[in-house]
Amino acid sequence: MNLPSRSEAQSSSSPLPAVDVTIVIPVYNEAGLLESVVDRCLEVMKSLPLSSHICIVDDGSDDWSPQLDARWGVNDPVTLFRFAPNAGKGAVLNRLFPLLRSRYTVVIDADGEYAPEEIERLLLPLHRGEADWVLGSRYGFQRSRPKQYWATYLANRLLALWFDALSSIGLRDPLTGLYAFRTSEVREMQLREGRFAYTAELLWRAHRGGKTRWKEVPVSYRFRTYEQGKKIRWWELGTLMSAFWRYRRD
Repeated sequence: MNLPSRSEAQSSSSPLPAVDVTIVIPVYNEAGLLESVVDRCLEVMKSLPLSSHICIVDDGSDDWSPQLDARWGVNDPVTLFRFAPNAGKGAVLNRLFPLLRSRYTVVIDADGEYAPEEIERLLLPLHRGEADWVLGSRYGFQRSRPKQYWATYLANRLLALWFDALSSIGLRDPLTGLYAFRTSEVREMQLREGRFAYTAELLWRAHRGGKTRWKEVPVSYRFRTYEQGKKIRWWELGTLMSAFWRYRRD
């Protein structure tokens, strides 16, 4: 199923169910890891005291196979969108936002670096009415830093300090690949950024007006090397710093 354009999505009825939680899994050339992540999400959903659904969004993967199209049957709480050509995670989320009908949305990367088993930890502050946006942080909370490239770690820390200096929100890990929010926060949001800079734009648009209640919870992190398919490079630091500055007043 191809995603409609933003204008088409806004004028059409949503194909996604009106549940409590939609778990969104964007995927690009991670077919070998996707099944495990989805299966683990399905297990998590069994224990959630909330109705839930999974939305897989393939962003023009080169390694997609017909087997994946048939992997989840009609009785599974899974919707699969195919999106081509590759346009970036920001572009995919931008088209998906108006289709969401759930109370809460969780976004988790398909590369296996984040544990689906920790999704409930992010949903709890939302469900208790304590936050509007919850990020799973790889850093802080009296823990040693996770294993990752030293340059990547320094870039993440610098970006967190930069965003805090501009926003005063105090986030430890704004670039996390596991986060949750009240769906009402994004339903009318329109992103311009398609690729890595989308995170900066997304956070600023969520923060607009200063009324969003932010919370971070500690999550585990399973580092992936470039040889294993990790995509973002440390030199995207300049792109992201520029985007954090550019969207602060946009």
